[in-house]
Amino acid sequence: MKKLLAMLCMLTCMLGLSACGQEASKEAVDFQNNKATVAENLAIDMIVPYMVNQYYGAGDSAQAQAAALHQECYNVHELESITEDNLNAVLYLITSSYPDMSYGVSSIDVEGNGILNGIVSYSSAYSSLGEIDTTTRWEADSKISGDQIIVTVYLTGSEKDDNGNLRTAQAEVIFSNDIFLTVESCAINMEQGMGELMTKAAMDTMMGMATVFIVLILISVLIWLLGFIPKLQGKKSNNDKKETKQSIKEEAVNNTIAQIVKKEESVEVAADDLELVAVIAAAIAASQGAVSTDGFVVRSIRKRR
Repeated sequence: MKKLLAMLCMLTCMLGLSACGQEASKEAVDFQNNKATVAENLAIDMIVPYMVNQYYGAGDSAQAQAAALHQECYNVHELESITEDNLNAVLYLITSSYPDMSYGVSSIDVEGNGILNGIVSYSSAYSSLGEIDTTTRWEADSKISGDQIIVTVYLTGSEKDDNGNLRTAQAEVIFSNDIFLTVESCAINMEQGMGELMTKAAMDTMMGMATVFIVLILISVLIWLLGFIPKLQGKKSNNDKKETKQSIKEEAVNNTIAQIVKKEESVEVAADDLELVAVIAAAIAASQGAVSTDGFVVRSIRKRR
């Protein structure tokens, strides 16, 4: 009997613990779903309108100027502070004007360039998407992915596609999955039809192929030019050899001319000595009454001082 009672007590405890676990799990799921709903409302009512309303209504160039102004004039910390101040001012204005409205948060936190990325992406898509109507409440859905809550807001622009339909886009807002719901990143992505996607894919393919062919042509030209290097080197070597041979020839000619001149000078000196010898021999023969100079031999000539 005691064993039966003990088993019944243990079974009762196990059932109670299981019920508590299920209740706690249900509360955790409800808490997560509530955070996702709060994130959706913040994205629809504040985050996305703030992205598309920067210098809104002045056209494409103003959107680009707004993005450039945020990028050039402020650093990350300044952008974070400015964005949080503006969003919290809107949050205070709405909650104070409409007491029944509650977003479940007392302030909005932004991480660095989280909102700026959305402004820049809308600036890039403005020429194709056009102005976005902010007077109607957009549809949105959310999903929890680990430590992030991803909210997708569906937008409609004022420009039309090739079929005459208004262009659409998706604004993606990522919140941190914690009690602060910090805005980590924003982006606006254009939705394109199959025809536009195929056209873009074809253009990308053509650009890729053109780039490859241009690079191949440049490589071919470089290889062709490299073939001239040995020829230029050989031509330079031949010119050097010709110049060396020419210098050798000129030097040989100069040496030959110098030798000829030297030889001619020696010949002239020898001819002058012979004439002098003949004159002296004739004078001696005349002084001795000889008929010819055959018997006279002049051994040397000395100049008398």
